[in-house]
Amino acid sequence: MPAMTPSVAIARFLEAAGTEFFFGVVGHGNWALLDALDRTRIRGVRTRSEDHAVHMADGYWRTTRRPPPAVVVASGGPGATNLIPALAEAYYSSVALVALIGAGPSQWFDRGGIQEAYRSGPEEWIALAKPVTKRAVLVNRPDTALEMFLRAYKDAITGRPGPVLVQVPFDIQATPTEIREIPDPRAWTHVHPPAPAPEAVAEAAALLAGARCPLVVVSSGIASARAWDELRALAEEFALPVCTTFAGKGAFPEDHPCYVGVAGRFGDEHSVEAARACDVLLSIGNRFTDLTTAGWTIYDIPKTTRLIQVDIDPGEIARVYPVAVGMMADARQALLALAPALRARGYRGEGNRAWLERIAGWRRAWEAKVAPMREKPGPPLDYAPLLDEAARAVRDVDPETSVLFDTGQILCYGPSFFRAASRHVHTNNGHFIRMGWSVPALIGARLANPGHPALAFTGDGSFMMTGTAIATAVEQGLPVVWLVLNNRSMVFERRMDRFYDRHVFCDYRIERTGEPWNPDLVAMAESMGARGMRLSKRSEVHAVVSEALRHPGPVVVDVDMDPASPVYNPVTFRYASDFHERGLAAPPF
Repeated sequence: MPAMTPSVAIARFLEAAGTEFFFGVVGHGNWALLDALDRTRIRGVRTRSEDHAVHMADGYWRTTRRPPPAVVVASGGPGATNLIPALAEAYYSSVALVALIGAGPSQWFDRGGIQEAYRSGPEEWIALAKPVTKRAVLVNRPDTALEMFLRAYKDAITGRPGPVLVQVPFDIQATPTEIREIPDPRAWTHVHPPAPAPEAVAEAAALLAGARCPLVVVSSGIASARAWDELRALAEEFALPVCTTFAGKGAFPEDHPCYVGVAGRFGDEHSVEAARACDVLLSIGNRFTDLTTAGWTIYDIPKTTRLIQVDIDPGEIARVYPVAVGMMADARQALLALAPALRARGYRGEGNRAWLERIAGWRRAWEAKVAPMREKPGPPLDYAPLLDEAARAVRDVDPETSVLFDTGQILCYGPSFFRAASRHVHTNNGHFIRMGWSVPALIGARLANPGHPALAFTGDGSFMMTGTAIATAVEQGLPVVWLVLNNRSMVFERRMDRFYDRHVFCDYRIERTGEPWNPDLVAMAESMGARGMRLSKRSEVHAVVSEALRHPGPVVVDVDMDPASPVYNPVTFRYASDFHERGLAAPPF
């Protein structure tokens, strides 16, 4: 076999690893990389912006949750810089992807060649990516390029998943090397996930067996470990109630008698009650953020609740709350170890039946309380009836539909009012929460879950930030549906403004008249080759969403939403009333 360039070696390794897709934008800095990828069986998807490419790779990973990850390709300079916000979203959501970017010729570094970040030293762009990736490296020799790439690739898919970035200068991409054979990908990347320490398992089992009101709370760590079946088996065998965060929605069947709901600021009241009442909390793959804890107010740890925290990243254990047991382990391995340890203690969870019935009583009270919210007829539509009817349409058309939630007012209602039909529910409302994520991410989700529809809930503010991704869906001929919740406002911020008696910068309007305004979203969709539909009444939701899900191409549904819809949350934590002077209130440790 003839000697390969670094570009060819990297491309052939990715092909051998089984990579299905690369997403990106062409530029002078990545010509050789794209040429090499184009000669493989890996399918390339051209995007209209570099951040779209990252979000598509992100949606792909969240749907598959297994190697190989998708690849992102961009040029250097401003093209590469467009990746940064999307990489941050992937990084803080533990999403694996591999970004390959270019740079100018290395022999010109420090001269200030086109698009070089040079004023404080030779080509220092890579420093931008380091805080938002697991590994970011600038290749400086052709003969070590593949080796550097292999280490980055392994980092992306082992331990806590995350994005990595490899920058290859223009000349190094195309320089012949002595590489003549591609190494076996498995030999370089396969690492068995960590099992928990036996002592930690024994301590956790003892705590759970002695609990009067145990509760399991899980987040996206269950999906990262593909531990859905193991979680269900543990809950069923020992009658353990299970809560999820919004990021963990779909990790546990929502029609299961052990399912509680979504705990947190924007969860449901019965889940918050369960979180407050539990005496032992088993947290798996879950970060205790301000959103999932309502500003660190709903759990009383360690005063009344003892915490067993399982995480593959030891940096997350006891970051916020002190632990009774800290277990550094893969979520699936931890669940597999806990079940026999509980059996060995003779534990069957018989006492949990009364606890589950107590939670069920709280649920019934909450359902009765919110029932009128679900029945509002519109127009304009409100969030609760939209989500209730859309969830029913998904169950009727295809329960395996990929469903994505963007940020905004939908964050208040999605966790509680959309009943997930499968594990294919994804949201970026975990930490970084970039607006517009779902529009391109839906394309990656659809490519990863072929044969099933894909649906995103996104606000008009988010949609306008990344809406040109429609063009990519049209080019690829993908049946994807965006429900654009159009209230002509940054309505979540608008409601918070009103809460603090502020009236600043939230509503989109014609300045001369003050009239609320947005572009015609249906015309916008149709101008890019997609189908446009409108929706304004509860009675129309099931039919319109069902028709859109069955359409063979991209669909944008302009949903006329009520800008006066209140923020729904079962528990409120206020910022200080004089936050202009004092800053935001500190969490109540």
